[in-house]
Amino acid sequence: MSGISIYVHVPFCAARCPYCDFATAPATSRLRARYLAALVDEIAREGVRLGRPRVRTLYVGGGTPSLLEPEEIASLGAALRLAFELRPREATVEANPATLDRARLKAWIALGITRASIGAQSFSPEGLRALGRTHQPEDTAVAVAAIREEGLDVNLDLIFGWPGQSEAAWRRDLASAVALGVDHVSCYPLELRLDPEESVANWPGGGWEVLRRWRSRAAAAQPDDATIARLYRIAERELARAGYRHYEIANWSHPKKNSLHNLVYWRDGEWLGVGAGAHSHLGGIRSANPASLATYLARIAACEPRDVDGEADPAGEAAMLALRLDRGLDLRRYASRFGAVAAERVRSALAEVAPAGLVAVRGDRARLTARGRLLANEVFVRVLA
Repeated sequence: MSGISIYVHVPFCAARCPYCDFATAPATSRLRARYLAALVDEIAREGVRLGRPRVRTLYVGGGTPSLLEPEEIASLGAALRLAFELRPREATVEANPATLDRARLKAWIALGITRASIGAQSFSPEGLRALGRTHQPEDTAVAVAAIREEGLDVNLDLIFGWPGQSEAAWRRDLASAVALGVDHVSCYPLELRLDPEESVANWPGGGWEVLRRWRSRAAAAQPDDATIARLYRIAERELARAGYRHYEIANWSHPKKNSLHNLVYWRDGEWLGVGAGAHSHLGGIRSANPASLATYLARIAACEPRDVDGEADPAGEAAMLALRLDRGLDLRRYASRFGAVAAERVRSALAEVAPAGLVAVRGDRARLTARGRLLANEVFVRVLA
């Protein structure tokens, strides 16, 4: 194997954000030490199984990886270096603005981190309260300054469409991100799933019913679809004006500052995911670990494999992922990879939505239009059908 990307999942959080669907767990979980030991075991096992390949990109996500103590970070780094040829072109860690202190930042740099992804979500007190966030608006600027002083690139995540958000509030959030001079901005609409999730088992308290009630109330107070569309177009205009390239539906970057790791996902590349709830795509097979910490620990102790996604549609998913990018889908290369029948299926699906102005097909290149980016799911459901 010439090289892969690796995603490492650190589920621990100081508090649970009620909108979050990722595999998370309390930072004080009694299972924390056992989890980190199991994570090291999984890394070692996968390194042997895959023949110690080179790591081309590394992403440590969560959860809140910036909560790890320096010695925990050092242990994780030692495990990765032992199991893999750890020479990534890019290595990213996700961080909460309030938890990335100097000692932790130095430990991440020693591991090889080259950029930090800051979960700001909003710069307004009202927005942070609406999203159930625990940090303060001023924490983000402090975190960005500390990261910049160490010479790292900075990604910033923002959420729009939170309950009560106005267009003026969204413009202020975008202006604050631009003023910080970050390299990369991700803007995600607030999505509130109302079906139970596996990671609820990791948290004490009221369980799914409490989350469901919060999400139902929040959904009822969200801006309507037309306002969400306007907020998205405001982001497109304001970030373009500030020199950011809109290279993926939800992502903007300065020149040569794209997220190389996330591009592996969107280009349907090869990656290994380790940790609870982590997904992998290796040898054309998609698989995942369970999100429940207890189940994950039992699986690792028993040396059981990840769950294979038997319902995956590799051809459809590759087309959908490519269409998320500004470069779009190369239909000729797609046909050479998946065959003429798959390519014709995609062409037919795109022809269905072309009259609505959602896609533009010129020669062998298909791209979402500006309207198509707003209504991308209308395209994707047909490509995946």
